[in-house]
Amino acid sequence: MKYDKPIVAILLGAISSIPYEIFTRILVFLEIGKYSMYQLVSLMVTLDRPNSILGAVSSFIVSGSIATIFYYSLKKLDWDYLIIKSVVASLISWLILESIFMWLIEGRELIPHRPINDYYSEMFGATLYGITQGLLFEKYLLKRYIHR
Repeated sequence: MKYDKPIVAILLGAISSIPYEIFTRILVFLEIGKYSMYQLVSLMVTLDRPNSILGAVSSFIVSGSIATIFYYSLKKLDWDYLIIKSVVASLISWLILESIFMWLIEGRELIPHRPINDYYSEMFGATLYGITQGLLFEKYLLKRYIHR
């Protein structure tokens, strides 16, 4: 069966953000973090009104873009150690996006500064995103390249 692999990569990236959101939402429920991932992403649009639905749409776009970049980079980097590469790519993406978020939104005091726990919850969530994305890529995109 032939299918458009970049579109599948986008969908897998969007799906990979769901466990990330569940994890950060649990941490918010336990009062370890202040915002879930979808709420935090929605602040880029609303500034001071976190909204999970807006955040989900925005997150699917960002996650799909990250997954597409990762998919094309795998053509150069090769497909071995896929989950480790996915986690590293996810953490690098998190670091870049967090820096931009801090510079544009928190640094200009458009929203109050978050507690340090939020950064850790987002970092561990990004790791979970990378693991999920790597497993999904392995199962649905790259099975013909992986020899076990």
